[in-house]
Amino acid sequence: MSIRDLLRLVLSNLRRMKARVAMTATGVIIGTAAVVVLVSLGAGLQKQATASLYNMGGLDELMVRSMGYYGPVVEAAKVGGGGGQTEQAPILDAAKIEEIRAMEGVAAVMPMLDIYMQGPLRYNRIDGWGQMYGVDMEEFAKVASLDRGVLELYRGQIVIGAMVAENFIPWEERMEAEQAGLPIPPAPELLDQTLQLVKFTYDPVTYMQSESVVARLQVVGVLKKQGYLYDYSIFLPLKEALRLNQRLMEGQQGSTNPDKDGYAQVLVKASHPNTAPAIEQTLKDQGFSVESARAQLESINNFFAIVQAILGGIGAVALLVAAFGIANTMTMAIYERTREIGLMKAIGATNQDVMSVFLAEAGGIGFLGGVGGVLLSLGLNAVINVVGQSLLPEGGGIFGGGMGGEAAATLTAMPLWLPIFAVIFAILIGVASGVYPAIRAAALSPIQALKYE
Repeated sequence: MSIRDLLRLVLSNLRRMKARVAMTATGVIIGTAAVVVLVSLGAGLQKQATASLYNMGGLDELMVRSMGYYGPVVEAAKVGGGGGQTEQAPILDAAKIEEIRAMEGVAAVMPMLDIYMQGPLRYNRIDGWGQMYGVDMEEFAKVASLDRGVLELYRGQIVIGAMVAENFIPWEERMEAEQAGLPIPPAPELLDQTLQLVKFTYDPVTYMQSESVVARLQVVGVLKKQGYLYDYSIFLPLKEALRLNQRLMEGQQGSTNPDKDGYAQVLVKASHPNTAPAIEQTLKDQGFSVESARAQLESINNFFAIVQAILGGIGAVALLVAAFGIANTMTMAIYERTREIGLMKAIGATNQDVMSVFLAEAGGIGFLGGVGGVLLSLGLNAVINVVGQSLLPEGGGIFGGGMGGEAAATLTAMPLWLPIFAVIFAILIGVASGVYPAIRAAALSPIQALKYE
């Protein structure tokens, strides 16, 4: 029997039992839709989580910290039993930074000195904030992406992240706009403006608070959006940061020479994301704490792979139920078409031909159910996403803001392979369900089948 004759016969048989095929295919439609929707939901949640992570930094960047950093003196616990020896934890001093810079695959090493802020930043009587870091400007130019202004800084000049200006929108105006359902007031343009670094002090006797302006800082550059570390931070040269910390920490004990005593953290940028894992492992082996978006991304992807497998398995239960419906439909077809099967064999059809007809019919029901299930899942996904747009906060997703646009309110995501896989899987379920009826049909004796009433 040729494939053309087989398809013609299968289509003719399926049309003869439209109602039964429709009811059987409905079970496959529901099962396929359940698989696609649940897996799409898992993929959508994974997309939100990974998008939030991408916004926190690049996959080629490593944040290296000294284990147990508490300032200039860092000492690990005693080792070696009762010998009384102490082992000093590795520190990120100038020598170690140069050693890291010389490692294969390292494109830039940027020490970051925290500014011990004891008050807000002020612009036109508006208090805002932004984490301030002292950085090596030469290395900073290798990792930062400038949007406006310059990166060449002189004394009293700073570069700010793309979102720092948002922190100078008055809180009262922001709240009033949100409560009234109005757009949030625009952020001020800080480029070429001067920010005041305010320090609060408390009188230990009267407990009265006083404030003073420690520094006036001119904004000469604004960075592009490139991750949380940059977007909400303010950068100035290391020497200026040291002077500023001395004024802020006047009368308090602290590190005065981080090149010798060590930095709290150092940003390492790999030449390519593929070289980052080897650098990360090397630094961990040396006793440093290393954080990377890549490691977090791998962990999230592994977690959601398990979630999608579980959700897909739950949906597959509905397909399994539908498989029994297909088997029942094809078994009933044997009784209705027993004489027809006998006639086919009498005119020369082999057992393989009979089996092919029943397997093709079962696969056809699976195909119809698979296509219908994919179409139904598209509609259900659209409904879920519409509901998500009304329930999720504007500009933010389940895993926080910063994703923006459509991705922030999209709860489902359908990869291209998913509908194709769903249809193929439904066909395979149908064919598998038709194996037993096909074997029974092929085993019929042609003489007994022709005599069947």
